[in-house]
Amino acid sequence: MKFLIAYGTAEWRPEARGAQVAIDTEARDPLRLNDGPYDFAELPPAAGTGTVAERLAILRDHLAEFCDQWAKRPRQFVALYFRFIDGVIAADRAAIGAHVKKFGGLFTADDYAFSALRPLPRAHLPVGDARLRVDFAFWTGVRLVAVDIAGDEARGSAWQERARQLEAAGVQRIEIPSAAVAKDDPDVLRAALPPEFAAFWQGEPLPSSPFRGTTLGEIEIGDPDF
Repeated sequence: MKFLIAYGTAEWRPEARGAQVAIDTEARDPLRLNDGPYDFAELPPAAGTGTVAERLAILRDHLAEFCDQWAKRPRQFVALYFRFIDGVIAADRAAIGAHVKKFGGLFTADDYAFSALRPLPRAHLPVGDARLRVDFAFWTGVRLVAVDIAGDEARGSAWQERARQLEAAGVQRIEIPSAAVAKDDPDVLRAALPPEFAAFWQGEPLPSSPFRGTTLGEIEIGDPDF
């Protein structure tokens, strides 16, 4: 089965052709940072010539732009998530390094950072005939994971019904308190996210990058074509 996830908008409209990605559930491939499409109007020079850290920063800033510009915590979550990726690479550097040795220096452990799961801010998930918005959506290759930044406001019946519909559709729901995100500690995400989020490099035979003009791959521009 294939479906589209629209993201980056407060509301979903069927006639709008905004940012979206196609998911093929039968392929069972996770949606990673190195998967397109990304709609860049113009790429900075660092996309082709920069370090891994500089190219990751391009993706981080690009994804943050799809958050509500007045919503501090979701934008902070994006920055924190990329620090979480850095932490995984740092913690597993020896194991990743042993894996890449077979390629004779063509890749480094840092190159595997682009294999991390890709967050889709303000994602509209197809649930039955409806589209339910979540703060962030991830596709693990097996299931959708919805991450919401939870404030102190009371949860009413509408929120409970939304949660019921997501769970009935097989979406794994995760709520991270706004106060926890405000701590600006990547360990908060390591504790909150499922284990596969930190195991993104495992089982990846080769790293790749979404950027054209690099030795690791190329970026896709435009809408998915069915």
